[in-house]
Amino acid sequence: MKSSDTVSQATGTRRQVSLSAATVAPSVPRTVPVQTRVRAQEGWAMRVINATVSRAKPGRQNDAVGMAVEAGKLLTRHGAENCRLLLAGTAGEATGTYVFISEFQSGEAWGIFSDELAKDHELELLVERLSREDSPLVIESQGLASEIPLDRQGADGRGSIVEAYISKPLPGRFEAALELAGDVFDFIEGHGGKNAQLFTQTVAGSFTDTLIASWEFDSMRALGAVGDAYMSEAGGLAILQRMTSADCPITTLSSGIYSEVPI
Repeated sequence: MKSSDTVSQATGTRRQVSLSAATVAPSVPRTVPVQTRVRAQEGWAMRVINATVSRAKPGRQNDAVGMAVEAGKLLTRHGAENCRLLLAGTAGEATGTYVFISEFQSGEAWGIFSDELAKDHELELLVERLSREDSPLVIESQGLASEIPLDRQGADGRGSIVEAYISKPLPGRFEAALELAGDVFDFIEGHGGKNAQLFTQTVAGSFTDTLIASWEFDSMRALGAVGDAYMSEAGGLAILQRMTSADCPITTLSSGIYSEVPI
């Protein structure tokens, strides 16, 4: 499963998060199927994240971060929440990319935001700058994801380090995938992690219908300590056995460790 962004819990409401880095995807997120592990209560709305993945041109990292600061201010003015910029560190082929994330309380909130943003001349100018040859970055992808609120009590708070996994549930094994995610989240948060979240990518090109599981830490040391526990404690080894068994309900596609860049 792969990284994305973060959660802020509001009583009776789950925000919807869309992954993207300065523009807004033109598609409406779909409804997530409700399974027994999903917290489905009347009046709840699942958060949406809009995420944009980009790569800075050589020697233009500071300029790329500066554009993220501009984008964050612009999107926040139109209703986006908790805009964050993450830098992929140890993340395979994604190493060195930036992920700009903005959050929304619901799909409708994201839609209202998109309608308003489309009328903003300042956005037109920003998009034009991003498309020029002298732009400090190249946008690689953009997508939307909807939160799957699991029926568990998670650890609130955020960290400066985000670890994320992208996976594909096997046919007929969606509910089992949710069970596995809940158990992984319980183990990680029981060892110092926080803000464990699960999203389904609804509009994301070849990654549509994949799951993103993410959690956060205050430091790389804390992340490393969880890795040690995972490989040495009975609970962690039991999860590892499930992940590598023939009966595993998911296929892991990618993973990465991201550091937050202050904007």
